[in-house]
Amino acid sequence: MASGTEVTRINLTVLTIALLVVLSGCFGEEEKPGPKMDFINIRNDSSTEVSVRIKLWTKEALAVQAGDSDRIEFKAGSRTVQVDARSRKQWDDCWVTMQIGETLVVFDATERIGCKVE
Repeated sequence: MASGTEVTRINLTVLTIALLVVLSGCFGEEEKPGPKMDFINIRNDSSTEVSVRIKLWTKEALAVQAGDSDRIEFKAGSRTVQVDARSRKQWDDCWVTMQIGETLVVFDATERIGCKVE
């Protein structure tokens, strides 16, 4: 018959092995992909380059050449954002409130650039 010390050793060994098996299972999991990025599309139909920035969500402005299109990806906390566009020619600007996934169209308006959402 086993003594009390041997039983304690056996229990401790079994407990250690079980703990190692459980912990090794935790570290073998695949890392889940990052959060889905939100985006807006930009189409510059104006005659000048514009800098586009999403208020409150991005610090950097994206430069979009005249006649070009681009996309800004970011992680937003809401489905609606305010977007600010500034022209390089006269430093005039326009802004719109739009939904994630929509397209901002910048165009030549009377003496300024104009913004609309499609």
